Amino acid sequence: MLILNWLKDNLFSQTALFLGLIVAVGLMLQKKSIGDILKGFISATLGYYIFNTGAGSIGGLAMVMGNLLRPTLHVEAGVNPFSSQTFIGLGYAIEYIAPRITICFITTWTVHLLLVKFIKPLKVVYLTMHNILSFTATFYMFFYTIMGYEGIVLDMLAGGCTLLYITLTPMLVYKDCMDVTGGGFALGHFNQLGAWIAGPIAPFFGNPEKENAESMSLPGWLRSISDGGLSIAVSLPVAYIFVWAVVVLVGSEEAIELLRQNAGSTNTFLYMVLTALQLAAAIYILLYGLRMFLGELLPAFQGISEKFIPDAIPGIDTVAFYAVSPNAVVITMIAYMAGAVLTTIVCMIVHTPVLVIFQLASAFSESCAIGAIANRRGGWKACIAAGLLEGIIATVAAGFFASGLGILDQGIAQANFDSCAFPALIFYLFRLFR
Repeated sequence: MLILNWLKDNLFSQTALFLGLIVAVGLMLQKKSIGDILKGFISATLGYYIFNTGAGSIGGLAMVMGNLLRPTLHVEAGVNPFSSQTFIGLGYAIEYIAPRITICFITTWTVHLLLVKFIKPLKVVYLTMHNILSFTATFYMFFYTIMGYEGIVLDMLAGGCTLLYITLTPMLVYKDCMDVTGGGFALGHFNQLGAWIAGPIAPFFGNPEKENAESMSLPGWLRSISDGGLSIAVSLPVAYIFVWAVVVLVGSEEAIELLRQNAGSTNTFLYMVLTALQLAAAIYILLYGLRMFLGELLPAFQGISEKFIPDAIPGIDTVAFYAVSPNAVVITMIAYMAGAVLTTIVCMIVHTPVLVIFQLASAFSESCAIGAIANRRGGWKACIAAGLLEGIIATVAAGFFASGLGILDQGIAQANFDSCAFPALIFYLFRLFR
């Protein structure tokens, strides 16, 4: 027991150290040099601490919208769908589940590799590791804080739900991905369900041979706003300015006074813009740290998986599909944003209990695989139809996600179609037995 307690206190509860050691072991198995092993250990450990710095700043900044919208519109909550990386930070902030998340994350992916290796219909190895980590943390939060599960039951449910998603959903769009990429790679992101919906509806809207989006000429400024990093810095101030306008124009005295108190001596409009930019900076820090430690973890595991499952197809980030169909992605992104904004306006008009703020930050990444598949099966008109539909559904799903997870006070939700819809389904199914 003394040994187990020592390991718990000094290894399993020290996530940065544990992660660094996992990377070091993986590199040792690949017979890397001592210098590479040391670099991998330090980069993974340091990257985790940088990630934690960004994660610690996000919570309060993210709650500003919800806090102002509740008294303004008399709604139960104002849900702003931020990046799913936020939920990794929130999960690690809970002392009981923090050390379990990393172990479960690694175990889940290892079991996923075994399933792909030994079950022949499964062909896609899910390689977008931060998504696996995000789902693992999210399910841990739900099953621990809402359902009250602990121990092995908690671990099995969090890992099992994550495993179900990363193993089965890539096969829904496997054939479409092979067609679009020429057999090069498959989709392994928070996008499979959304892209799967886009496939069947696309043929109803046009002829892909005559109306291919890639034969169109789009203005250069459209391409510039499709930069994934820039979209965060641009879209967050847009969302915060929208909330500022709502509070100033229709807000109650309570909401306006709260806004003034938050701003202090700073102009309220400028305060909202600066808060949004601070949040964007925190997300950048979090993403930098995340890329840093996953940049070491992924090669350490991927090298093993390539030797272990040589015939498998890599399932990678949806952004990779931008290289296949850039015009289709931009067209889909604009339609997606229109659908998301429309949903927010409808929520305000009909006074829904939960006001869902449009999610522009994820519009680009969401639209990559959806646009590429929709264009291949129905041309540019299908891109518009799929983008509009999925922008609406994803924004609505964010409200159900936040409600099901029980974090309405925080006013935040995941940012992608699948990362809202799939967990929300799990949440409500289990709540039936609560």
